Amino acid sequence: MTLAPMYALTGDGEPCPTCIVAALHGVIRREAIQPVPAGVQAPISRMHNMKCCRDCAVADTLLAIAELPTWDMARTVVGNDRQEQLRLPGAPLGLVAMKLMLPNQEGDLERHHAWMTKYQLWE
Repeated sequence: MTLAPMYALTGDGEPCPTCIVAALHGVIRREAIQPVPAGVQAPISRMHNMKCCRDCAVADTLLAIAELPTWDMARTVVGNDRQEQLRLPGAPLGLVAMKLMLPNQEGDLERHHAWMTKYQLWE
């Protein structure tokens, strides 16, 4: 099964509130903040009981299936893999290879940086 690329499903949604808190607490780098998919496509975080981005939902899943002691650790792993995907789009590595995380495609790094600029997420 081939997964759809990350930005094909998220579009230009608002910043994930769970990501914002994680970034403010140093759990993830700011570049790992992701958009919340619009409408009914938005997952609900099991850990935070609110709409979240697909990467925070992956952290919920990873926490449930891996022997990680905290959600923060799971989100750090997902954030690191997302930054890797932004630079190596579609590479079958890490959580993408395990089919747990959506891959990126060419041009997503630039799209993501433009999205971050729009929402003033850079320091």
